[in-house]
This record gives sequence, structure tokens and C-alpha cells, in this order.
Amino acid sequence: MDKLLEQLAELKSIEITDEVKELSEKKISDMRAKANEVVHTTNTGYGKELIPVNVLTDTVLEMIPTYAGILNAFMVGFHGNSMGKSEKVPIVGEIPFAQGNSEWTTGAGAIAQGKQLLPTGDVTINQYSMIVSVDVSNEELAYSVADLQTMILRKMSQSFVRTFESAIVNADPETSSVGNVNSDDQAPAITFAATGWASDHRLLWWTGLRKTALAGTVDVDYKDLGTLTMEDLFVLRGLMNKYSTNLQDLVLIMDYKAYNKALAISEFLEFQKNGVNSTAITGALSNIAGVDLFVHRDFPSTEADGKASATASNNTKGSALYVWRPAVQRGYGKNGLDITVYKIPGKGYQFVGTMDVGFAIANKKAGETDPAVVLWINIS
Repeated sequence: MDKLLEQLAELKSIEITDEVKELSEKKISDMRAKANEVVHTTNTGYGKELIPVNVLTDTVLEMIPTYAGILNAFMVGFHGNSMGKSEKVPIVGEIPFAQGNSEWTTGAGAIAQGKQLLPTGDVTINQYSMIVSVDVSNEELAYSVADLQTMILRKMSQSFVRTFESAIVNADPETSSVGNVNSDDQAPAITFAATGWASDHRLLWWTGLRKTALAGTVDVDYKDLGTLTMEDLFVLRGLMNKYSTNLQDLVLIMDYKAYNKALAISEFLEFQKNGVNSTAITGALSNIAGVDLFVHRDFPSTEADGKASATASNNTKGSALYVWRPAVQRGYGKNGLDITVYKIPGKGYQFVGTMDVGFAIANKKAGETDPAVVLWINIS
């Protein structure tokens, strides 16, 4: 050991002290004791410090709003990046109309209690973990003509966004075919775990917009209007009653079948051409009669009852949703976005990203009876 340190001193022109000897011997001893460990990005002292994890995390968090579609439409219900695993969000309703007040001319000065009460309620946002993992070989990194790391981070961002947006529209925790909006004719062939991520994000944990509407009452929360007409779009919006009065607070979400059918309606096409175009601000495709329009790629075609069949050929009908923007309450977990890059010796790298997300639909809460979500099914 002494000879080795003396040779090293000659090469580096440094002075060897007892303190340096002791430190060097300790490090070599530690390395021997950990001979079977892997040098990777989470191994403190053996690789972790070489990878700027915070930079990767910040990059993806910056990318997520860029690729978001309907998420950006629901910013009013966004609770940030540090929500707890399960949090209740309070909801406050409206105080009823004021009453007429006559002049006090006689009697005791007592005010009648309980004429107007403040309705309250809440929804619970439960956070669950999403994971994305991408393996890249040494050769791919070495010879790729593109900036592969940036590309992977971009694709990871898109995956998180797409999954979360699809869950907001489609999620249904029902584990049997009865009532599950995504598997109308057979039980979901997946295993639900308390902490695991199911193989199909549409069949787990949360209750999404389609499930919320279909779990309600026909002609109140959802409507079978059949052949698509412009008038029927207004009939559907009318089901929301007072929520339909402020059009800026609404969004219209269509699947591609409904949208393509709508383009054959002259009034709809005229609205799309000449309506207020809010794409630059909200990501909306267009604005139809004062309401931002989104065509969601993972909004499934369905059978006539509004449920997606496990047999793809049965899904021939379109659907459309009107949603009051504050109805979607969402947020990200306190752990934020965790990105780790593992080096696999002789093979390459594994990019792993995990993120806790959660949402809840605030519908008919705090004394409200008007639906904040309505669905048009069986569009033909």
C-alpha cells in the first residue's frame, strides 16, 4: 500500500500524509467489501453523483404541459405537484336566493335561524403510481443519429400525459363485466392489486368521465340521441342546466367517429371554420358554439349502450361528452416525478420514470343536482 501511494505521489506530485493513507485504505477496503455491487445512478458514492437526476426530472415536468391536451382544459381543478396519497378536496355550493325583508316595527329582536345554509361537500383524490421503463443498448446510444436521451424523455412525457388523460375519460374500477364501461361483454382479464399498476389503465382505481355519466340516469346524465344533428348537441348541453350558461367553463370532448360524422353537418363545419379558435391557449381543436372542442384519441368507439366491447368489431358507435371544467379535480403526488437511469454493464442503459397521479370527478356535490358531466351515446 505504501509503495503504491509513493508511486502515485510521484506521478501526481502530491504529498502523502497519514490522513490520506487512512482515507485511501478505507476506500479500497470499502470497494472490496462491495465488490458485488453495481455502479449505478442510485448507489451513493458509486455512480449516483454522475447523473443529473433533477435535470431529467425538470425536463420531463416541463414537457408534460406541452404534450397535454384535455389536461390543459382542466387547469382550474389542478392542485399542483405535492398532493398527499389521499386528499379530500372541499366543495362549497351556493347560498339560496336572498329573501325579502320588511321593516322592523314590533316584537323581539330575534333573527330566524336556518333560512339560508351554505351547502358543502367534498371529493377524495387518491394518488396511484404510474411507471415507464425504456431500455437502450450501448450501440444504439453510440450510433444513433438523433439525441436519443432527449427523445426518450419526450416520449416518456407523452406516455404519462396520454395515460392520465385516457384515465380521466375512461377509468372504471369495476372488476366484473356488469357495469364496466370498457368491457361490456366479458370480465376484465386483469388482476387488481392494492399497490400495483394494472395492465390496462382503463380498468382501474378511478372513476372517469364516461363512467360518471353512465352511472347516472338516462335522459339526465346521458342521452341516446342516435343520428348526429347539430340540434342534438344543444339538447345534450341543455341537460347540464345552470352549468350550460357560462360556455367558457365547458369543454366538448368527442371520439373520432362522432367528430368525423359532425364534419358532415354544415352548421358544425361553419362553427369550426368561424368559431373562436382557442388552440393557442387551451390546446382545443376548435370552438363549437362557444365551447372548446377536443377530439380525444383514446375516447373509444362503443356499442349502442355507450360501453366498449371486448370484441372490437362490435364498437361501431360514437360518443360525445360535455364537461364543466371544475368538475375534474386532479393533482400529482408529493414524490413528484422520479427518473432514474441505470447502467447495465456491457449492455446499455435503462431509463425508468415513476410518477404519482390522481383525480376525482366533482359531480352533484354540495347540494347540486345538475350534472357537471353529460354523455351522448349511440352516435350514428
